Amino acid sequence: MLHSINIQYPLHEMELSKRRWEAAYRFGWMDRAPVFLGIEARYLLRERHVTFAEYFSDPKTQFIQQLENLKWRIENIPDDWFTKPTLTVLPDFQNVANASGCGCEILWQENETPQAIDRILTIDEMIHHELPDWHDTLWGKRLAWYQEMKRLAEEVDVRLNGERTPVTVTLGINADSPFMTAVDLAAGNFYNWLLEAPEECKTFLQKITNRYIEVETEFRRVSERPLDDGLMYSDDSAQIISPEQYREFCVPVGRQLYGIFGNGRHDGRMMHLCGRNVHLHESLLNDLHITMLTGYGSENAPDEMRLLAGKMLLHGNINPMTLLRGTPHGVAEETMILLNTLAPFGGIIVGDGYNVAPDSPLENLGSVRKACEQYGMPPTVHQ
Repeated sequence: MLHSINIQYPLHEMELSKRRWEAAYRFGWMDRAPVFLGIEARYLLRERHVTFAEYFSDPKTQFIQQLENLKWRIENIPDDWFTKPTLTVLPDFQNVANASGCGCEILWQENETPQAIDRILTIDEMIHHELPDWHDTLWGKRLAWYQEMKRLAEEVDVRLNGERTPVTVTLGINADSPFMTAVDLAAGNFYNWLLEAPEECKTFLQKITNRYIEVETEFRRVSERPLDDGLMYSDDSAQIISPEQYREFCVPVGRQLYGIFGNGRHDGRMMHLCGRNVHLHESLLNDLHITMLTGYGSENAPDEMRLLAGKMLLHGNINPMTLLRGTPHGVAEETMILLNTLAPFGGIIVGDGYNVAPDSPLENLGSVRKACEQYGMPPTVHQ
């Protein structure tokens, strides 16, 4: 046997969490808002005293470390993330796989997340940039690790409260948008080029988008996932451009990707924007028809989210610095402001911008759930 773990978690709590999520998907209520905290590898590895260098060393090591991360998360993080008796792992290279796939070199670090190194310095270099064979990039490595992890999943003994539970391995490109990859490749120059060479930038974005579609289509074929099974998408690097520029440069490629891989479910057209994004709300709603804004950041005050409230699922927006450096009372106050403002509209999942910092105290994290329990259901519901 390759590895064995036994996770201890109350099944009735898992069932309650599942029902809370299902109610939120319907813009309704069970007993309180579900809580989903953005606990990533950077938090879990730190808690378990494992380096990123070890985590990225080979597929077997990462596979085992992910299982141990999941066990630690399930048993220690006080939220509603765990809703069904199965564990899901994936080949994980953090947020640099798409940048690598389109030509960036990657800086690997002992105890920090990997970073993409920009390489395009002029408009002429952008025009003539040739995308590499994706099989020779982290996308190709992701495919190879997926196949190895599928094999490893047959050799582990994972149990939930002593009962055997399955391990699922998934495959896909990162959520990072073509715009994010363009910025990875050209750094801040790309923002200037939107003004200096707009048509060349559009051509570049389309080239990246075409490669995204090619690779994601292949990944879904290999993993036997339906093409239109929903899409998780992130446009973080686009938050500093104007609404007019967003419609010109980002909406067309977003529509293409959602049109191929998205659907009308609650999770069919997901968007992650952890920075300030209020100026893009009209476009997210009316141009891209987002079904869930997941991990929207605390830079967007709850009362600024009213255009979207009740129209798409809203997952956010407790300040990660409050979770890291604040007090349980401060976390509770911030959570109550969010609930008092947005809960009456329904479709609320309480969390952060998917940026819970390493070393954030569990007492502070638990205060989010306690505040939701205290609030319960809204006294009135907006129609």
